Amino acid sequence: MPSFGDMLEVVDLLHLKAISVCADHCVAVRNRNSKCRKCADACIADAITVSHNEVSIAAEACVNCGCCIAVCPTGALEAVEPSREALLKAACVAGDARSGSTVIACARKAARREGDPERYAEVPCLGHLTEGELLSIAAAGYDDVVLVDGDCASCKFGAASTYISDVVATAAKLLDACDAATIVTRTSAFPPEVVDRESAQARGKNRRGIMRQTGSYVKTVAGNVAQKAIDEKLGRKSEPLTLRDRLGAGKSGKIPTFEPTFNYRLLEDMEQLGEKAERLPTHDVDTRHFGIVEVEPDACSGCGMCVMFCPTGALKFDDFDEAENPDRRFLEFQAADCMQCMLCKDVCLRYCLEVRSKVSVAELFDFEPRLVEIAKPQHTSGLAGFRLRNGK
Repeated sequence: MPSFGDMLEVVDLLHLKAISVCADHCVAVRNRNSKCRKCADACIADAITVSHNEVSIAAEACVNCGCCIAVCPTGALEAVEPSREALLKAACVAGDARSGSTVIACARKAARREGDPERYAEVPCLGHLTEGELLSIAAAGYDDVVLVDGDCASCKFGAASTYISDVVATAAKLLDACDAATIVTRTSAFPPEVVDRESAQARGKNRRGIMRQTGSYVKTVAGNVAQKAIDEKLGRKSEPLTLRDRLGAGKSGKIPTFEPTFNYRLLEDMEQLGEKAERLPTHDVDTRHFGIVEVEPDACSGCGMCVMFCPTGALKFDDFDEAENPDRRFLEFQAADCMQCMLCKDVCLRYCLEVRSKVSVAELFDFEPRLVEIAKPQHTSGLAGFRLRNGK
């Protein structure tokens, strides 16, 4: 029977992917003009490559800090272990419903066996936590959320600390916007009620937890390896699809949109928290999650590139309202659908579009879209537009 150390070595050698990529949601995949490289810039291990309409993560280099997940505007990156659902469940199970408090610790802190593992949830790194998870925990009834790290200053992956602090600060803004009572605290020490005096017992529990986790990893890999072997035996080969076919682009080149589920979850939690505070959110918020698109009317040619490539349909042509000037038309803009991915700005041929990060919460909860006036297209050729964009 293989030893415990052998099992951990096998898992390490298999280079399991800690982060899954939904490439169809990545704006750098959807359009080569996108300047978004937030995941690669945030990766403290240089494990992410974004180029030529592709995003890839080197599993052998990834340290599973989760920072790329926290900064991705479109939710194209998701944690595999733990998943969002598993993390939230663990936080609620470990929390104390009576006192309304819950504790989440990084794996480095947990490895020191200073706390009772039954009384806190563990994540590989606090970088796995986004504002979405923190607001969901608050909406579940926890007014005191304590994040415990293993002293990031001395951690070889301590560069993640900046992104963790940004998430905590943004979560505080959103909680304040809906008058929520929840306070998120970051510290390097377990609260007294979590400290376990019986360290031997804690070691046993941690060991059993790692064994269960390792077992689930091995089962997943075994299944993937078996399927690959079957496919090779039967001679199954899949023809590579073109980018256009893979993304499902229509004849016009329009790529199907997707719902900004991260935004919707945030709004649902904010609404629930606002109802607990006996009023819906009314403040402005300045975060990375929502945006306001503004167009300089006199510079806009009405080419519609922003509408064509908006990944969520936050920008649409208005088919109902007529502008007073017959040479102009309206776009509909829905703030709740805007993820601040900046693709509309990146593809604008006239550089006349800006995206603001400060949004009225009232507008986020407004079902009526904002109308943005633009020019009607003058039927200029695509080559002319290209020359204008490149100054030639």
